[in-house]
Amino acid sequence: MKKTRNILMALFAGFLLVAAILYIGGEFLHWDMAMWESATKEQRFVCSTAMILLTVCILPLSLRLFKFKRISEDLHARQAPALLRWGSVRIVCMGLLLLVNTFLYYAFGFNSDFGYLAVVVLLCMPFVIPTMGRCMAEVSKEEDQQIEEQIEEEPIEEEPTGKENEEAVGHHSQL
Repeated sequence: MKKTRNILMALFAGFLLVAAILYIGGEFLHWDMAMWESATKEQRFVCSTAMILLTVCILPLSLRLFKFKRISEDLHARQAPALLRWGSVRIVCMGLLLLVNTFLYYAFGFNSDFGYLAVVVLLCMPFVIPTMGRCMAEVSKEEDQQIEEQIEEEPIEEEPTGKENEEAVGHHSQL
């Protein structure tokens, strides 16, 4: 499981690193990435609409990917290999959205639509960070998680009754 987590973490960090390089190059190093700065309004509109639709459709799909019955059953049955496969799909979908939107922000001459989309994807990325705890939780069955939660719960202390309760009330009334 540790090897799977390391591969997923490297994939996750790789997408963030490439997006950071694009950002630093475009903002601070003044790389000229404005390929389509002279595009017509119609071309900008079509590209912007397409990326908005792709982001709005793919982002929730990738966040809820492990909730689908077939994928959830595969994760419980095959665990590490399935987690590597489906975790990679999830991270690649979100990472590609981040990279494409970041690149298009500069390619269309600082078009804010793409910048906002890249920020939305970047804000959703922490929800899929492949930590060891998250990896273990994704492959374990819900019944196992419920049993573990019941074991970890501390016993509830009963409230004082009778004389102890009267003494507690008496002390407060004197204040």
